[in-house]
Amino acid sequence: MNAHFRQGLRDASATLGRTWSIATAAACLCTLALAGVLEGQAVTTAEGARDAQLRLLAGVVFGLVLPLLAFGVSARLGGTLRELMTTSWARYGGDRQGYALGRQALAVLLTGVVAAVLGLLALGIGSATAQPGLELPFSFGNGLAVVWVGLLGSLAYTIAFATAHAYAGNTGRTVFLIADWLFGTGTSLLALPWPRSHLGALLGGHAPLGLGERESALCLVGIAIVATLLYVRRIPR
Repeated sequence: MNAHFRQGLRDASATLGRTWSIATAAACLCTLALAGVLEGQAVTTAEGARDAQLRLLAGVVFGLVLPLLAFGVSARLGGTLRELMTTSWARYGGDRQGYALGRQALAVLLTGVVAAVLGLLALGIGSATAQPGLELPFSFGNGLAVVWVGLLGSLAYTIAFATAHAYAGNTGRTVFLIADWLFGTGTSLLALPWPRSHLGALLGGHAPLGLGERESALCLVGIAIVATLLYVRRIPR
């Protein structure tokens, strides 16, 4: 990790701020808790309890909270070329690409940790809100899978929003968010470029073009790689 990357991490930490980060994470937690209570009140069968758990994971944590959190982090950090070039590190000879990647690395870390914790809590809330005898199992394997999906989804969303912001500012981020919601819920070719469709597939939903879980995971990795390359290309050395 070079000095330029580390400086990007430090500046991103200062920009996000501890208060903002904690308040945002708390808002995400409250959203999940409210959804968990509402889902728990409607559960009457074991099958219904499992469905409620999936709705908390796919619908609330990874379908609502994660994209909005990544969107909010991107807005907080900024990321247009003009904003980046006015930072002191970029203006006085620092490696702009390494610096910019350091900023985004912290955004990925924050988003990923929140998403992973909320995913684990969604599993636990499913058990806590189920009626006696309908508790949902919480296994190490399920927990590990949820954390892995959360980190992978956070990487894809965060760098995609950063790239959209770098090329088209706030309009670009907003268009990406809307397009992800509109097209990412389908299973056609139009759903293939959007993180939402692959996250849903990894959580038991239908994948675009009938892809398997492994292919959906690789698609998320591919989205992150392509977005990163485009992001770096946008930034002059």
